[in-house]
Amino acid sequence: MHRRLPVVLLALVVALVFLCGCISEEPDYLHTSLSYELYIMTDTRIENVTLLVPVPARGDRPAIGHDPISDAFYTDPENLRSGLPDNHTLAIVPVDGQYYLRLTAPYMDPARPIHVDYYNYTSFRDKFRPGIVPQLIETRHPFGNESLFLPKQNLTSTAGSPERPRERGYYDPDGCRYSYTIPIYAQYENGTKVTIYSDIRGLIEWSEGFDSNPVNEYSDTYRLVVKGEPQGWMPAGGEVTAGKGIYREWQLNSSPTSGSGE
Repeated sequence: MHRRLPVVLLALVVALVFLCGCISEEPDYLHTSLSYELYIMTDTRIENVTLLVPVPARGDRPAIGHDPISDAFYTDPENLRSGLPDNHTLAIVPVDGQYYLRLTAPYMDPARPIHVDYYNYTSFRDKFRPGIVPQLIETRHPFGNESLFLPKQNLTSTAGSPERPRERGYYDPDGCRYSYTIPIYAQYENGTKVTIYSDIRGLIEWSEGFDSNPVNEYSDTYRLVVKGEPQGWMPAGGEVTAGKGIYREWQLNSSPTSGSGE
């Protein structure tokens, strides 16, 4: 009996060490991801096409995260799901101080939609350390810090608040939501229905003890459906969601501009 006691005590110590590691607030396998999608689809063949659609911008330049984007981004086969038809021309152009993607084509076929699909994954393989936090995406405060679609008009808070209780275990399944409108230009002939949709998403994910892959994120989405003949400049409806998901103390204690990387 006395000989078994040290063995039992050792087992208890090992179990406690294991449990302490599992309930540690420091994350493992921390990574971020940024994605950007653009769909332009038509139900029927349209002709003499000119479109101007908003692109991701960070600060005053076209960019996804820290990576600037140019005309070449939209002709890169890695970013185009269905390729670019030979008769289509894509270019980033300035319009009233903002940047737009201009698409021109003699015609656009419903069998060949435009589908831009970009994804960037960054892994912080080392054990968590405070120096990592400034490199993370600022999912709670994307305005002024992360890539968004511009220019936003009639920006209105519709749900939630970015200032939440700073405590361990904070979870907001819906996040803060903002509605807005954004100008899109469309000119073409013989159209019945054209759909333009775009989306940016920034995500932080990690492992933490028994927790299975906690996540927090922000997103920015707009959509326009044109039925019949286009009207030139038209307002698309958009929504920003910020601060959605699980937040821990190591992230909440960072400043609202820590994600800017400045």
